[in-house]
Amino acid sequence: MNLDFFQVINKIANPVVVAKLLYDEKGKINDFQIEFQNSQMKKLAGYIIQGFSKWSEFRHNIGEDSFGYDSLIASLNEKPFPKSSYYSAATKRWYRFDISPLEDDVVVITLSDVTIEKNYSKKLRESIIKDPLTGLLNRAGFTDNLEIVLDTCKYNGTKAAMLILDIDDLKNINESIGYEEGDNLIIRVADILRRFERDTISIFRYGDDEFMVLISEVESRDSVVTIADTIFECFQNEHILISGGVSIFPDNSESKDELIRFADMAVHYAKKHGKNNICFFEPEMQRVFIQQLQLQTKLANAVLDSNFYMNYQPQFEISTGLLRGFEALIRWDEPELGEIPPSVFIPVAEETGLILPLGKWILNTTMQRLKEWQDKYDFKGTMSVNVSPIQLKQDGFLDELMEIIGKYEIDPEYVEIEITEGVMINNIQTTVEKLKSLKDLGFKISLDDFGTGYSSLNYLQQLPLDTLKIDKSFINDICSMDGIQANITSSIINMVTKMGLETIAEGVERPDQLNLLKRYNCNIVQGFLRGKPMNIIDCDAYLGGDKSALRTNH
Repeated sequence: MNLDFFQVINKIANPVVVAKLLYDEKGKINDFQIEFQNSQMKKLAGYIIQGFSKWSEFRHNIGEDSFGYDSLIASLNEKPFPKSSYYSAATKRWYRFDISPLEDDVVVITLSDVTIEKNYSKKLRESIIKDPLTGLLNRAGFTDNLEIVLDTCKYNGTKAAMLILDIDDLKNINESIGYEEGDNLIIRVADILRRFERDTISIFRYGDDEFMVLISEVESRDSVVTIADTIFECFQNEHILISGGVSIFPDNSESKDELIRFADMAVHYAKKHGKNNICFFEPEMQRVFIQQLQLQTKLANAVLDSNFYMNYQPQFEISTGLLRGFEALIRWDEPELGEIPPSVFIPVAEETGLILPLGKWILNTTMQRLKEWQDKYDFKGTMSVNVSPIQLKQDGFLDELMEIIGKYEIDPEYVEIEITEGVMINNIQTTVEKLKSLKDLGFKISLDDFGTGYSSLNYLQQLPLDTLKIDKSFINDICSMDGIQANITSSIINMVTKMGLETIAEGVERPDQLNLLKRYNCNIVQGFLRGKPMNIIDCDAYLGGDKSALRTNH
């Protein structure tokens, strides 16, 4: 390369660098020596490039990726050299690299300003990546903007944040009121979020019921908190229930994929802890999330292999002391994690849909057991089986249940379907109709955990119940000196008795509790005082006449 060559390079209108490629020990290009730069390159880079012989030295002096270092090195390692473009946070413009090889590992790198082309392409792409319902950019539009935002914040040392907002219970709105009302709500949410749009806040329709707020160039976490709180307050004023999750760059991560995942984890956390709230990502959430994933995997395998067993807790009539029947209780002894309580794995099963095959296994197992007891011991008692709201919601649930009891030739009058207050969250009319169908077929219907969730007198009057179970939380302090729990429990028993329902008191562990319940005319007792959950062997022994097989708190 002679002097004439460099004179020609110097006259080129675009920024040009003549460079000698440098290799690492594995033979990959990892840097290059700056042999020559024309006047346009000096003008673009300013004085900062002066005095540096390696591109990496220049790059680290002005910011990690201000001149597309990573993109350029990646292109140099491909043959033939591809054209690659990058966004410069320093100049806020787009550039393309054109690489031409010379001899002895020397290349000519020409930078072209392609901002106009990029902006035109962006407008064309926006016509494709806009959400037709709200007019906002969709998930693909968010992806296009995210990299630019993170590069800009990295360059100027500021923070960025992702706020994912999820409309609470939109699915229920669609199913109960109609999709038109659901769409109207989505449009309202979009209109509210548009009030916050500015140069540093962008809004996207991220999913069916999700929106993404991309916040850039803020100085501190407190600034993000203020913005998130203001947005949330606006929704509260409009009486819109919404859950949100926030992740912050670079505090939580510098990886865009991780930031999205962390914001999503925070939304999930907000949903699990009552909804209608905004949570900021914390590392503990990731640990819990990974733990949940592991539990899901183990649970899926356990369902596939039917690695569960059933215990049966006896229920006794308070007035006569006679056995009324048993409640079937599922148990899971995981080889690595040990005994996992239903309060832990049942919510996971419901969340993942595994409750459907698991629930079917429970019904099959308990009906088979009931048939064996009827045949061997002339058992005339009730088998109470818990049914998840998700199971009950399935269109084919009644047919599946009838098929199972038909298989074992069970009369429905000996089967009690135990539901929780979760059935009241969704369409109450559909639930009532399905429960009435069950009752018409001869099944008993019991409401579990009364008083801990969504119950009201109105619901109790609508549901076709036979039995109401008073939750253990009421029984625990029923004998306390202040008498508050005793008065509540007495009122519940009195109320439901007038409605023609039987009452079962759960978690009775002491004689004074039982005596008080007897005074209040409670019908049935279930708890450690009269009988702990029993395995199959103990149940067989007890039903066969061995009263010592019954384990109690005595």
